[in-house]
Amino acid sequence: MPRPAHAPGRPPEDDLLRWAAFACLPAAAALLWRGAPFLTAAGVVCGLAAVTAASRLLIRRSRRLGSPARSPRLGAHPHARRVGAPPHARAHAPRNAGQTPAG
Repeated sequence: MPRPAHAPGRPPEDDLLRWAAFACLPAAAALLWRGAPFLTAAGVVCGLAAVTAASRLLIRRSRRLGSPARSPRLGAHPHARRVGAPPHARAHAPRNAGQTPAG
């Protein structure tokens, strides 16, 4: 029976990010094998790890913002019509209608 590409409880991009994090080590090993200085290889590993971390952050943020369950703070538009308000109600109607000094 074939295995699923990723575990059922995890999103599929987690596997991609794991492989990206793992790929930092062979890249450094290849640089060291070819004669690059140790600090260069260490810098490459740090740079690739930073790119992987930023990718993980952006993927999780886009998944969170793209989900249908929105937080209450990001709910309805602030100028949306109230529920139960008549269609002719204005947002800027005077609050003291009929109680002005003139009449």
